[in-house]
Amino acid sequence: MKTSGFVRDGEIVVYVDTNLFSAEVVMKTVYWFGDKFHTSVYTEGGLHCITLRPAAQGTVKDEDLPGYLQKLQRDLIDFSLREAISRETHNIRDLLVAKAFSNGEFEESPPGVVSDPIGFDPAALQP
Repeated sequence: MKTSGFVRDGEIVVYVDTNLFSAEVVMKTVYWFGDKFHTSVYTEGGLHCITLRPAAQGTVKDEDLPGYLQKLQRDLIDFSLREAISRETHNIRDLLVAKAFSNGEFEESPPGVVSDPIGFDPAALQP
């Protein structure tokens, strides 16, 4: 089981596979539901169990709970993809930050001319 969820007795319950979604992804996801719901998260047997209960009577209607369940499931995927992209691009981000704060230390002219982006100079080939 990768993920499953349901609405029961006025609350949303979702089980998420720990191999698919990290604890950080789960926490980032449930954070955004904190304005309308009391959130509970625990991990057991390779699953994160997420429970959302409306924070106050009448803040969330029972008929709206399935929509919030779908949003929670979409947000889990969203934050998981953000985590993967961040992990894959952290070297590039570090280089950009280093360049931004280098105070001109790495300011060198690239080889070639602007009209020749790959540095190929046909005149150098002529005898």
